[in-house]
Amino acid sequence: MKFDKNYSKIKLEITPEIARIHAHICGDGSFYKTTENRSPATLLNHKRRKIVRTEHVIEYYNEYLELRNEFKEDFKIAFNRIILSENKKIKVRGAKWIAEKLELTQKNSYNWYIPEFIINSSDLIISYWLRAFFDDESYIHHKAIYLAIVNEKGIMQIQDLLKRLEIDSILYKPRTPNNPRHHTVYRIGILGPNVIKYYKLINFIHPRKNERLKEIVKKWGVRNNQKCLKKHFV
Repeated sequence: MKFDKNYSKIKLEITPEIARIHAHICGDGSFYKTTENRSPATLLNHKRRKIVRTEHVIEYYNEYLELRNEFKEDFKIAFNRIILSENKKIKVRGAKWIAEKLELTQKNSYNWYIPEFIINSSDLIISYWLRAFFDDESYIHHKAIYLAIVNEKGIMQIQDLLKRLEIDSILYKPRTPNNPRHHTVYRIGILGPNVIKYYKLINFIHPRKNERLKEIVKKWGVRNNQKCLKKHFV
């Protein structure tokens, strides 16, 4: 990331860190605006007419320290921001320009999308995006990996990215809840040999999912090939 006083001129370099940050915000993250009173110290140092200000916040919540630490480290590398977590929640204030660069200013669970700057990147970048999102949102049942979300466009894009890595998935019939307040759920499943492909090319850092996936592929006689990940995509 090349920094400039004029944030609009900052060039977004598509790195693994950027890919993971974007995916985590789409997964267990959010972007929102809130209003708050300026502190007395702020008003003393710089007189302002408006006591209330609008704060733009990127938030990420995950109970696992491994994922929170990755999010913080990625932010430090990508945006030169040192952030702290509190009660398993990370908040990044003053994040309007970051959300704009990541095309997440209008993000919610139902309308987020994977932007062209991710889709048009290398397979390695795509694998990092998928890994971060699956760390947040997927689940393992029996010997398959499933993803269930309320975003139709998002699930279709994810299936396309998996296909690009030659990982086939099954798109199930949408599940419409009886309660009208609830949203339709879209689900894909990664089964059979494609689980092995997922393990070799994407995997998890989520500790429970990582161990569960290792158990599955070990029964199929597959060794850990994660050290070959970058080499595979070169």
